[in-house]
Amino acid sequence: MIFADLEKELMKLAQDARDKGYTVTTPELFVDPVYGNKLAYYQHASNKIVIHDDFVENGTPEEVENTLKHELAHAIAEQNRTTKKMVWHGEAWKLAHEQLGGNSERYHAGQYQKPAYVKKTMKELYSIQPKHPADRWETGTYKQWLSRGYHVMKGQKGQLKVWQFVGQEFEKDTDGETHTGLSTARAIVFEANQVEANEKKGE
Repeated sequence: MIFADLEKELMKLAQDARDKGYTVTTPELFVDPVYGNKLAYYQHASNKIVIHDDFVENGTPEEVENTLKHELAHAIAEQNRTTKKMVWHGEAWKLAHEQLGGNSERYHAGQYQKPAYVKKTMKELYSIQPKHPADRWETGTYKQWLSRGYHVMKGQKGQLKVWQFVGQEFEKDTDGETHTGLSTARAIVFEANQVEANEKKGE
C-alpha cells in the first residue's frame, strides 16, 4: 500500500469517527521499522501512529487497513476518555474499533508474517538512503538515524534521554485497570539538525 493512500485513508477514518460523534485530532502517520512483535503502535503523548514498513509493503490492503483502524481506535479512546486512567484494549477501545469497521480483535490474525529481525552491519547501515526528510523525526539515536538514511555529523554532541517503559503488561476487562511493571531506559539522542544524508554508493 502506498503511504499517500494510507494517509488519505487515515484522514477519512478520522472524519468518519467525528461523524459518529467522537472528538478526534487526526494522528500523524509514520511508516518505519517497528521492532519486536508489534506491527504498529499508537504514541499517546505525541498523537502518532507508527506502522511497520515491511507490513505496509507486503501485507494485504485489508490487513493494513484493519491495523490502521486498530491504532486510530486507541487515539479515539484516549482523546475521548473521561478518567485519568490510560485506555488500552478495554470497552472504549473495542467500541471505537467496531465503529470504524474493525474486527475489535487485539492481535493481528491475518496471513502476513513479520520477517525476523536481522542485525545490519555498520557498512550496511551507512548505505541506507533517506526516504523522508530528516525533520520528519524530532530525535533519534545514532543507529536510528542510520536506519533512516542519515548519519550524525562530526563534532555533534547528543543529549541523554531517560524514559520509562512498560514490562509484563496485562489488562483486566474494563478500561483503566491496567497493571504494569515499569522499567527505565536511557539513550543518547540527536536532533534532525545534527544529521546529514548518507552518501550514495559509488560517490
